[in-house]
Amino acid sequence: MREMKETTIQEIVRIAKELASSGKKWHFHMLTPDCMFNDNKDKHAFILEDEEKQEVYVTYSDERYMDEGKELVKLIHGDKIVKEYEKDEKPPVITDENIQFMLDKAKKLNEKGIHWHHHMLFPDCIFNKHKGNWCIVFEDKEEDKLVESISEEEPSKSLRAIEVLYYAQKS
Repeated sequence: MREMKETTIQEIVRIAKELASSGKKWHFHMLTPDCMFNDNKDKHAFILEDEEKQEVYVTYSDERYMDEGKELVKLIHGDKIVKEYEKDEKPPVITDENIQFMLDKAKKLNEKGIHWHHHMLFPDCIFNKHKGNWCIVFEDKEEDKLVESISEEEPSKSLRAIEVLYYAQKS
């Protein structure tokens, strides 16, 4: 694993915007204290990966940086990624059983007001054990299991369905 440079959330957002405006490859992660990828079990971690320079930045906090996460996810995937589906817009037909499980579970957890999270692991992500493939990971803490959906192509439709539910959570 690459060394992580600890910095501030403001610096991470600044770097992400700079990378996005220059067309560089990057992505980020929001890790809860109990997340399998978080080495700091007392804090939330917000991680930015600059894929081209192979640099990783991290900041830790007591709270999730939901606003910053929403801002950056829109930089990567466009504004539509977190928008509810319009009345005339049909949600995608999900054929992947694991994605359907994630969506059903996320809806139930949102209804109960229980926080949950997922990961979109890019092909070269430091956390991706399926290098070269895209991987959506859902950590189901209730059933103590990890659910993965692996694909060769970016799973944009599945990701949008999950992101809409993720950002609908009550902070």
